[in-house]
Amino acid sequence: MIQIDPKIKEAMEKAGYRIYKTAGVAICHWTKEALRHKRFCYKHKFYGIDTHRCMQISLALFWCTHRCIYCWRPNHEFQKETLELLEHPEWFPDPGELLEKLKELRKQLLIGFKGNPNVDKKMLEEALEPSHVTFSLMGEPLLYPKMPEAIKYIKENWKQVKSIFIVSNGTVPEMVERLIEENALPTQFYISFTGSNQEIFEYVSRPVIPKAWERFNKTLRLLSKAKTRRVARITLIKGINDKNLDEWAEIIERMNPHFVEVKAYMYLGYSRYRLKPENQPEHKDVKEFALKLLEYLDGFEYMDEHEPSRVVVLRNIKNPIDPIIKSVEPDV
Repeated sequence: MIQIDPKIKEAMEKAGYRIYKTAGVAICHWTKEALRHKRFCYKHKFYGIDTHRCMQISLALFWCTHRCIYCWRPNHEFQKETLELLEHPEWFPDPGELLEKLKELRKQLLIGFKGNPNVDKKMLEEALEPSHVTFSLMGEPLLYPKMPEAIKYIKENWKQVKSIFIVSNGTVPEMVERLIEENALPTQFYISFTGSNQEIFEYVSRPVIPKAWERFNKTLRLLSKAKTRRVARITLIKGINDKNLDEWAEIIERMNPHFVEVKAYMYLGYSRYRLKPENQPEHKDVKEFALKLLEYLDGFEYMDEHEPSRVVVLRNIKNPIDPIIKSVEPDV
C-alpha cells in the first residue's frame, strides 16, 4: 500500500489545494481572474475553453517520473513510487469516488467568491458546474492506473463537460496505449517537450526512471496517429533549451501534433532555487523562437498568441482542425 507523506499534504493544503486520498484539486489563477475581472486564459482564446468553468485536477497528485528544474513545486518531495503504481490499481480509489469528491471540494473553494462584490454572480453560478476538466494539476497524471475509467466516467456521467485535457510528460507510454486501445482518449492530449535532444531533455527533466528519453519518443509515435487532438508544448527556458531549432522540429514532427504551444518558463516558486531570473523569457523572446521554429517545421503556420501568459501557438495546416472545441469527443 502507499502512504501519503502528511507533511507534503499539509503544505499543499496551506497553498490552496484540496486533497482527497490520492487526488487533488485547486482553483487556478486564471479562473480567479475570469470571475473577478473577466480576464480569460489562453486556452479560452485558442480553443474556446470556459476559463471560469475549468476544473484542474490530478488523481495521482503526489507522484511524478520527472523532477524538472523549471517546476515551481517542491518536486524533491514527490513520493518515490513511479511506474510500479500502474501495476497496483488496488492502491487507488475508483475514479467515480475521486472525481465526485474533487468536484465537491472545488465547489467549496468557489463558494468563497460569493462575498466578493467584483465577482459576476451569473458566472460564479456557471462555474460551480465545470464544463472543462484538465488532468494537469501536479505530478504525472498517467501514473493513475485507472485513467481510462476516469475519462469514461466523465464522458458518461458529467454531461455538462465539453472538453477533457491531459497534460503529460510523455514517459508513461503503457497508459497511452491503454487509452487508445480502450477508446478512452481525452478531447486534447498535451505532451510537454523539455529538450530538443536527449542531453537537454535529461538536464531539464531530471527523470527518475530508466530510459525516459526512449519512453518519451515511444509516446510521440503512439500519439502521432491517435484519434485525439494533439498539442506539443515547449516550456522555453532562456539560455538552456532555446536553441537547436532543427532538432526541435524533428521531435515535434514525430508526434504529428495539430498545435504547437511555445510557453515561457516563469521564475516562480521552488524553481527559483534551480534557475535564475534571466532564464525567464519575455514574450518577445517566446514569439521570436516560435517564428524561427516555423522555418524548420513542415506545414505549420502562426495561429495566435496570449501575451499575459507568454505563449504563442502554431497550427498544423497539413492536418487542420478547428481550434475551437465543440464536443468532448475529439473531432479528428
